[in-house]
Amino acid sequence: MKGTGIRRLAVPSAVSLCVACVYFACVVVICRSALNERPMRVGSEQSVLEDEYLWKQTARIDKEAENVTEPRWSANVTLGRLPGWPTEFPSDLDAYRTRVLATPWINVTEKHRAEIAPWVWHHRGLADNLQSQLDAGSRGALAEMARLGIVPRASSLANAAFVVLIRNRELHAFLATMRQLEDRFNRRFHYPYVFLNDEPFTDEFMHAVSANTHSNVTFARIPHDHWRVPEFVNEGQATRAREQMAARGVVYGGSLSYRHMCRFNSGFFYKHPVLQNVDWYWRVEPGVDFYCDLDYDPFAFMRDSGKKYSFVIALRELAETVPTLWDHTLQFMLERNITSNWMSYFVSRTGEYNLCHFWSNFEIASLNWLRSPEYAAYFTYLDRAQGFFMERWGDAPVHSLAAGMLLRRDEVHFFDDIGYRHDAFARCPASTSAAYNRCRCPDEPNFDTSPGSCLPRWKRLDEAEWTHRDTREALRLVSERRLFATGVEPPIAVERRRWYDFFGAF
Repeated sequence: MKGTGIRRLAVPSAVSLCVACVYFACVVVICRSALNERPMRVGSEQSVLEDEYLWKQTARIDKEAENVTEPRWSANVTLGRLPGWPTEFPSDLDAYRTRVLATPWINVTEKHRAEIAPWVWHHRGLADNLQSQLDAGSRGALAEMARLGIVPRASSLANAAFVVLIRNRELHAFLATMRQLEDRFNRRFHYPYVFLNDEPFTDEFMHAVSANTHSNVTFARIPHDHWRVPEFVNEGQATRAREQMAARGVVYGGSLSYRHMCRFNSGFFYKHPVLQNVDWYWRVEPGVDFYCDLDYDPFAFMRDSGKKYSFVIALRELAETVPTLWDHTLQFMLERNITSNWMSYFVSRTGEYNLCHFWSNFEIASLNWLRSPEYAAYFTYLDRAQGFFMERWGDAPVHSLAAGMLLRRDEVHFFDDIGYRHDAFARCPASTSAAYNRCRCPDEPNFDTSPGSCLPRWKRLDEAEWTHRDTREALRLVSERRLFATGVEPPIAVERRRWYDFFGAF
């Protein structure tokens, strides 16, 4: 009986042990599975959280943030040709472009249009498509717009576009910027985008950008004439000038492509064939941040208030890049007998350029002003002076000085309610302003109050007539300063200079 009893006790113990082992193994498998999946869940949650704070990030190109930065191709993106533009081209596009460039043209605009036509593509955005249906009386279009969160077009929209000079490799950086711009402003207005490149855009770039907005998007190549060293510039001398600037450590001093960019933005982008029917532009660059919601239309504000140029950051240019820009500007003003009511903003007490300018990586302005004969004459004068290549003149000081000469002060606007960052320079509305409540500003210094900012000078500037006599006097002082630098200034000029320097300190 004892043996039987022992056997009866042993059998259930073995079964229990087996069940326990199986149960333990299941627990281990489940736990290991949970541990392996945990980083994926955390990464997904982190992506969602970081997605809410893209306004203070540049694009991240890593796999954990793939859902934010990787371009997405969309089946709904269809690329076609602009209405009225050619649609058929030979298979050898390079040979086609060479023939166009070698053909004499009476109209240079038609030449540029024919040259770039094979590389001009257009995506009609969903907002424009649904708006057309709505205008035709479709109730279904209104319901679809409501479902997608697309605001019907306002009748007061300006004839305007975002203009983006960009390379294919900057796609990731721009997608982060574009998302902010759409969320902060354009999702309510649906202004079109125009992308320009000196090289053909890739399919990846065009599809990814088009998939990230409901607005119309146009992609175009830059004409050869707008992105080259002109015949009147000695390329050998220009190369030596770049080498010397690079040796001195001047930022972009050795870059030819940077000079092409500055010259293009100074005197050619507004002549591009795809922009000929556009009146206003908002320049946008990849990698910049927008901090504030805009519940009004800056384009319409500029148009309705008589403004022609605007900015958000004012700072000083690198003196090494513009050693003679001021001299040529004064000479141009002297020859044209140009007067101004605020040119003194750019002048030091010694008559020299104080290097203040409006940073043009953000600017909302009138294309018709840039197309004016007065601005065209100024750019042509500077272009012939060769400073874009022999020095490193930037489009920001060129636009700024042109505004100082050709516009009234009340035609230039500072957008105090737009928070913005480019590189290490960030600004936001003052915390005491009403606009601040619509912003998510980073916890970092505001450049508006930085010693390098020219905004305080702008705010305290009083209108003062700048006459032909002022131009002549400033030019004389600059010429004397040049002589002083070479050690051949007359004694009487040295004495006068001493007093100018003394009073200039006050």
